[in-house]
Amino acid sequence: MAQILSQDEIDALLGGLDTVTDQLPEEGAKVPQADMGSAVPFDFRKNSRPARVKLPGFDVIQDQFNRSLRGTLSSQLRLYVDSAAIPPEVISFQEFLRRIPVPSSLHILKMEPLRGHILMVIDPQMVFSIVEIFLGATKLGQSRIEGREFTSIEQRLILRIVTSLLTDLEKAWQNLMPVKINYIRSEINPQFAKIVQEDDSVLISRYQLEIDEMSGSITLCLPMALLQPVRARLQKTFQGDETVDPEWRKTLAKNLSQTDVTASVILGRASLKGAELIALTPGDVIPLETGMDDLLDLLVEGRPKYRVAPGVVKGRRAVRVVKTVEAA
Repeated sequence: MAQILSQDEIDALLGGLDTVTDQLPEEGAKVPQADMGSAVPFDFRKNSRPARVKLPGFDVIQDQFNRSLRGTLSSQLRLYVDSAAIPPEVISFQEFLRRIPVPSSLHILKMEPLRGHILMVIDPQMVFSIVEIFLGATKLGQSRIEGREFTSIEQRLILRIVTSLLTDLEKAWQNLMPVKINYIRSEINPQFAKIVQEDDSVLISRYQLEIDEMSGSITLCLPMALLQPVRARLQKTFQGDETVDPEWRKTLAKNLSQTDVTASVILGRASLKGAELIALTPGDVIPLETGMDDLLDLLVEGRPKYRVAPGVVKGRRAVRVVKTVEAA
């Protein structure tokens, strides 16, 4: 509680105000400047507040992953798991490391084809709750968290969950771009999970989970440098990207109609032995395997496209298209 001032202390304070008022300089008088001393550097990076970012594309990814995560955990744990996606924020990696409690389950992942690594963090309360469920505990929250590391059994059980979530994360990114997420290794101490420099900016995507009466979170840390190649896509909504531009379609059709292609027709084939080939002389006739009424293959850029019938039009050899070859 705050200390309550006595009446004598209140009178002393009021008297001090009167003294200060009496000592104010007159109007126009020069006020002596206080000695400010030497300048102190101010680091804006260390004192910056978390920045909210507007990435509609990433919001869609986050929402899809949140729904998949909820279903996967409910299926794996055979309990109803409620989850909520927290709006993403951009902070320095150093600030993110300060937020991670020790011990925590940290998993370093590789998202191909993007360059760099991402970090998945499962807080200790959620780790022990998941382990207790796998081991058949009737009441959650009985494990002691502080003062010990995860056992090999606990790490294996958590790895089973993480592996399932990687598949969900790949599906969430599928509409933006196909990615392959590979598991690299796990750590407990944040100091051994530095995926970028401490001053680098990272995008934090957190998912708050509720299991029975226990709560915890799973957090994804994605370096902004890793997202830079797809930042333009993340700033757009998927709905806008799926809409076909009529002008673009018209331009594409026009360019395709003016493109030169090579077309050729195979009249027939014949098989000869080496001795027969050597014995050929001018005037010899080689019978083809194709009959007079058989259809021929018309190749476009070397690939069969149509079945045609040979003939003559205005004194020039020609073919008549009979049917289209179905693509394999």
